[in-house]
Amino acid sequence: MSLLSNLLTPSVPLHELTHAVAAYPWADVDISIDGTDSRVTMDWDDDAPVWAIRVAHLAPTLVGLGIAMLLVVFFGVPSVSGLAGLALHDLGLLVILFVNWVVYAFPSYADRHPFG
Repeated sequence: MSLLSNLLTPSVPLHELTHAVAAYPWADVDISIDGTDSRVTMDWDDDAPVWAIRVAHLAPTLVGLGIAMLLVVFFGVPSVSGLAGLALHDLGLLVILFVNWVVYAFPSYADRHPFG
């Protein structure tokens, strides 16, 4: 992804940075978010607990679910009648935010299978 792509869909580099933050105490982390592919490489310590490896791989999903729960608590569940009063640009913004949240929170195959 280019810099412009990272600015338009910030969920991709944020997803990778969440992995890096969660893995930092137990791994040497190499972050590459400038180029064609945002990627975090983690070289795990020998004494890294299995739960820490699993949590680091699922960290964006767990954070994304936490964000969703907080939004529901503060704003409630959106209904069709509640969305009907919004202008088209407001609905467009909600769609963009929702798509970015899905891209951020959805675990990749490697996230779901950290051991191979």
